[in-house]
Amino acid sequence: MNGLVKRLGKFLSTLFGLAGISMTVSLRHGLTIAGIGIIIGVVVAYAALVSFGAVELLLAQWRPNNDLLQVGYRGFHLQWLLIPMLAGLAIGLLLSWLAPQPPVELADVIHAAHKPDPQVSRTGGYVSLVKSVLALGGGSPTGLYGPLVVLGASLAASMKRFTRLSPHFGEMALGAGVAAAISAAFAAPLAGIIFAHEVVLRHYSLRFFAPVTLASATAYVFSGEVLNQHIVMLPILQTRMAGPLDIILLLLLGVMAGFLAVGLMRGLNWLRAYMVALPLPFWARPVAAGLAVGILAHFAPGILGPGLDVISAILQGDLSGFDLLVLLGLKAVAAGFCLTLYFHGGIVAPALFVGAALGGLAAAAFAMLTPLTGYAPDSGLFVLAGMAAMGSSVLGAPLAVILLSFELSQNYAATTAIMVTIVTANLLTSRLYARSVFEPQLLARGVDLSLGRENLALQAIKVTQLMAPDFVTLSDKASVGEAIQHMAKAHCAEAHLEDDKGQWVGKLCLYALVERDGDEAARAYMEATPLVLQAAQTALAAQQAMADFIGEAVPVLENGKLIGIIHEADLFAHARMVTHSIWQHDHDDDVRNRAAFDFDDSLKR
Repeated sequence: MNGLVKRLGKFLSTLFGLAGISMTVSLRHGLTIAGIGIIIGVVVAYAALVSFGAVELLLAQWRPNNDLLQVGYRGFHLQWLLIPMLAGLAIGLLLSWLAPQPPVELADVIHAAHKPDPQVSRTGGYVSLVKSVLALGGGSPTGLYGPLVVLGASLAASMKRFTRLSPHFGEMALGAGVAAAISAAFAAPLAGIIFAHEVVLRHYSLRFFAPVTLASATAYVFSGEVLNQHIVMLPILQTRMAGPLDIILLLLLGVMAGFLAVGLMRGLNWLRAYMVALPLPFWARPVAAGLAVGILAHFAPGILGPGLDVISAILQGDLSGFDLLVLLGLKAVAAGFCLTLYFHGGIVAPALFVGAALGGLAAAAFAMLTPLTGYAPDSGLFVLAGMAAMGSSVLGAPLAVILLSFELSQNYAATTAIMVTIVTANLLTSRLYARSVFEPQLLARGVDLSLGRENLALQAIKVTQLMAPDFVTLSDKASVGEAIQHMAKAHCAEAHLEDDKGQWVGKLCLYALVERDGDEAARAYMEATPLVLQAAQTALAAQQAMADFIGEAVPVLENGKLIGIIHEADLFAHARMVTHSIWQHDHDDDVRNRAAFDFDDSLKR
């Protein structure tokens, strides 16, 4: 195979010259990334089945399967307290051993995709899955979908290092890992492809579709055809075609889901800030979360674990409105404790659970009006719509969840109606809070995804990387004549004054000195309000600060001392370079094709 690629490369180089060399390199990388996509798809598919199987096996040893759908206190059960706390202790010790490196979460994967070198911590990613399996097996009311996405990203990072891929192709591998995880976890290859582009990569470059699609399809085929164990999450729904009243009520459900999603995400952020301030040792935090889960489980054992069996029961209408309300509240509270105290997997499963309960509640409420209106709501349709609305709002993935709804339900009519709920909920969530639960988490780290990739690239660069050393410094006791003399010698129009301790005092401009008495103190003619940058600031902050700047350069200070200057031309030249680099990243195929077409035209002439 390698020999074939080399011979083809020589042919292309001979035929197309430099463009052919570029095609050869691209071909080699393309075949490599395709192979990586297939390998990641196989590994993630197997890991998903093993992880779900391990969680089910652990839960089966102690969770009361016969009482899962019962609500209300029915006596004390020691194992419901002891096992979550022991699982929390194991996780606390694992995280203490891993410290100071924290386990990787889905927000870290999204952030990594927007870095110049897009890769996540391999150790942190693998430990994250182990931690999540322990947590869910110990009763944590969270899920495995997020940790499996992290696993896919970690595998991509390992493959990138092993094959020595460039950062650009590393981003492709990252997208492939994410798509494979969603495809294997939900048995939904189309949703996996769109999820990788919509949530993580946040662009739809045509060049990424091949490896991402290969990984997603491989994970689906391998888990279903080779292992013959597709993960079945939902029963196939049989529903009627939605009428006008269905659409109106589904839109109303979308409003309810949007407000609930905003409330839950705000509450989660508030709880996270509160828990950080608690005087608990790091290892004890998961234990405290396990204790909270054990207490709440005495009132609704159905909150223990991912809750897929309870979701199936809700879809089939086996729970009353009161039971749904209790399950919704306790699941949200328990998941909040676990997500903020490190006793958790991913946030997707609790979002789907809460959405299912909300949809069931809405259907029950609308059914109460049946004697008056004659309208009988389809309970399964409203439950699936609630799940889709909550999941898409929390993830910020309306397109992926629309496809996911179709792939899970195998019902085109239901999916068409559910789109109304998804769009309404996402519109409210994005306007009232954020596009997803991850954006505020990243914003707290100083990463604003709404800036776009160009600005994020500038945000990753410190002003110290763009500084120039060609600046003139003078004592703050220097005269006007001395200042003019030094500036003339350096062929510049600005100088900087420093005191005896080396602290920056101010900036002088030549035009302010030329008609002054040479014996006067130069300090008297310093610029009144000079623009100053700090060493910790980014190129993006500098670009925004210098938008209206007029002058030669801006001083950069660190602890009050001048360490360099930023020329406006250098800053904006770098910004143009970043923009061009990203454009080339997205349109590299077009550039190569244009080169080939130009070569064809030259032959014809």
